[in-house]
Amino acid sequence: MSIYVIGAGVTGLSFAASLGHAKVLEGSSIIGGKAASYGIDTPVGKFTFDVGGHWFHYQNVPEVLQLLEGLPLQRHTRQAFVYLEGKWFDFPLQQSYKKHEDSRFVNQINRELIAIKEKEADRGGLFHNYLDMLLRSYGPTLFEYFFRDYNRKMFGVSDLAQIQVSQYEQIRNVRTDKNTAGYNSYFYYPQSPLGAQAIPGHLANHACIQFNSQVQSIHLHNRTITINEQTVPWDMVVSTMPLPKLISMLNGADSQITSLSRHLQASRGFILNLGVKKNPLHANKSWIYVSEMKYCCYRIGFYSNVQPSMAPEGYSSIYVECSPLYFKDEEEALSLWPRVIKDLISIGIIEDERDIVTMKPIYLEHNYCLPDDRITSRLRGYLQQHNIYSIGRYGSWHWSSQHEDMKQAIDLAKELKLTKRSFKAVSN
Repeated sequence: MSIYVIGAGVTGLSFAASLGHAKVLEGSSIIGGKAASYGIDTPVGKFTFDVGGHWFHYQNVPEVLQLLEGLPLQRHTRQAFVYLEGKWFDFPLQQSYKKHEDSRFVNQINRELIAIKEKEADRGGLFHNYLDMLLRSYGPTLFEYFFRDYNRKMFGVSDLAQIQVSQYEQIRNVRTDKNTAGYNSYFYYPQSPLGAQAIPGHLANHACIQFNSQVQSIHLHNRTITINEQTVPWDMVVSTMPLPKLISMLNGADSQITSLSRHLQASRGFILNLGVKKNPLHANKSWIYVSEMKYCCYRIGFYSNVQPSMAPEGYSSIYVECSPLYFKDEEEALSLWPRVIKDLISIGIIEDERDIVTMKPIYLEHNYCLPDDRITSRLRGYLQQHNIYSIGRYGSWHWSSQHEDMKQAIDLAKELKLTKRSFKAVSN
């Protein structure tokens, strides 16, 4: 049986490792996808960076840890902060707002959160859209103070009512009363100088990978796939590429399906990785949320605070994630870095440009998918009718964490194994 997996990122490798017999087609010469890492040698030593912050948030998914058995993972307590109006608040803000110096502000939020709690039982847990979810979870004052602009910056969407609420967001954004740490209060990261890429590297040991393999087209009716201009038959395809791109590659697809796929939207991304001189402000921080519109970044993270070997002694390896509200294409994104540097100086992450040892800008055509369950369920259902499965953050077109994508891949492999056993039993 010819099974092809498109993409040697964490999701594709998790599926291949779980199934045990599939050929992974990777278009580049390296594994990892957006969970890749790279190193840069400098006069002060070697810096290691990921393609953005990829922290492994294990949430009671034993199958995922079983797949990573043998890979040393270190548990870290999240040390996250909100930087707002020149002040530092512990994250989550829906707890630390109580430390705000304005007692009227604090009392107003208290009243709103009490009112929300009283109405929760009557209204149920379903939200009309992302705006509705934020307002009903945090109230108008916290929404206007932080959540509105932060989410606008992250998604690159001014009207948050246009965004649907995915299954995972229902969990992440619900206000916490008893657990002051909130969602993802701890995370895991490889005990390795390789960075986040140690995870796909471990999974790759259990997969057959064909590098530099560009998929040009997939013929639905002939059941053939064209790879590097060579056409071969297939029995099943598991894809982790962006769902609209997969649909565009199909030969013989229903025109309505092709048309529907064009309605899916995603934000673009721009990440600036920097090796910088360490200063006291870096200490005891995993990452920082920045919501104010005067800053083009919305999150700043510290690789080397999690894995010290990712920066030379006396230096920090950091990443800065910038909002697509401040650029419309790759050219504009890559020219944004001088403004990012000014923002970092203003916040206090660096004192001046001379603190920067190395820097690399990274543009992402797809960053956060804007979910539309009505469209994606129809597209993925159509694909499954043809024995094509589209999984992962971009294959499912939703927002998800690494462990959720891995769980989806593991579950699909289990389902296919069970189906195969059932078919054999009936045949016999």
